[in-house]
Amino acid sequence: MVGHGGRVTYAELAERTSGWLAELSRLEVAAGECVAIVGNASPHMVALFTALAVRGAVVVPFAPTDPPEDQRARRVTMAHATRVVEFGGPDEWTVRTPTPPDAPRPRLLTECARRGEAGLLLFSSGSTGESKAALLSLPRLLGGFRASPRPRRTLQFMALDHIGGVNTLFRTLIGGGTVVAEPQRTPKHACEAIHRHGVQVLPTTPTFLNMLLLSDVHRDYDLSSLELITYGTEPMREVTLAHATRVFPQVRFKQTYGLTETGILPTRSVSSDSLRMDLGGQGFRTRVRDGVLWIKSPSAMIGYLNAPSPFDEEGWLNTGDAVEVAEDGTLRVLGRLSTLINVGGEKVSPAEVENVLLRAGNVSDVIVTGRPNAVTGHIVTATVELVEQEERRALNRRLRQFCTKHLPPHKVPAVVTVSDVPLHGERFKRMGGAT
Repeated sequence: MVGHGGRVTYAELAERTSGWLAELSRLEVAAGECVAIVGNASPHMVALFTALAVRGAVVVPFAPTDPPEDQRARRVTMAHATRVVEFGGPDEWTVRTPTPPDAPRPRLLTECARRGEAGLLLFSSGSTGESKAALLSLPRLLGGFRASPRPRRTLQFMALDHIGGVNTLFRTLIGGGTVVAEPQRTPKHACEAIHRHGVQVLPTTPTFLNMLLLSDVHRDYDLSSLELITYGTEPMREVTLAHATRVFPQVRFKQTYGLTETGILPTRSVSSDSLRMDLGGQGFRTRVRDGVLWIKSPSAMIGYLNAPSPFDEEGWLNTGDAVEVAEDGTLRVLGRLSTLINVGGEKVSPAEVENVLLRAGNVSDVIVTGRPNAVTGHIVTATVELVEQEERRALNRRLRQFCTKHLPPHKVPAVVTVSDVPLHGERFKRMGGAT
């Protein structure tokens, strides 16, 4: 590992892991216990994560500022964590013992402890309701990772409280590569890390990639080491991908797909400029029912601590993601079924309308949503961020006329508003990023 916490070899990381195993023994942390870790990825944090896995404990990772402290305390209680290790810096930490909850220990945790199986407990954001606590088997999750014939230097973009961050970290380490830790997830800090450490792989999100392109900060750094940019967690806009492939012509772009409940699936993009991909393989099975993706995964979670199992009797998960299937069998993810706008019985993908608006000129960013309507059920609304100021009536008329030329009538925004603040910043913060 390099970056946050200095440069650490595999031998030194193993030595730190041994040190943490000794510390866990001193703290009398037994197999099956839940231990919360708060902080950014650093050699000591990774060594503690690994030591807990070796001990057969359940790791409960949290980012340092998300969620807020009161929400984190409730989640620590829900996890029945016996210790909380909080990192104030890469080489600074405190250990405390939280107050035990009055409620009985969840059955899934008890069964995991009885099997002596190391676990990982991840919480959903809770943006659509109560946060769900997903318990995964670490041996099952990491069992499919293999040494890479060509290890690469990878930026640790996602935090370790996200399935994508855990996947990046251990896939890189097990593959023999180098993890570049940079806790500040801004375009400037990412570009600095790529430039300084010769990063070859950038795992990111469409929102962050759009932020990077709009900032133009990439022009200030030598990013020629980049070979691969992977993107996931949300639908990619065609306009953003086309822009990115023009700015980074030497880089291969690959779409990823995964859920906390299933782990990260193998994918293969048709090409760098295509949003279609092959999905599945290596034990992962997929099928499409009524336009919705279903997955059966060998690394499926054990279950939720606080919600019923989302799997059917045969182990299939309804992902809730709407997809299109091409004639060659490749898929395009349209987005969450819950985000599709129902206009008079017709489904509208926000990403499709956003792609059109971004081509209309003078629009740097846009968010399309639905608004309840007594006649049609919903109407399409668009909030745009402008490159330059434009008279509002003329803007509304121009954008609606442009959309009318490229979209069916029910997809044309009925309402267009202008945002006075950057839209990508708010969207990235909702995903747990730093701006």
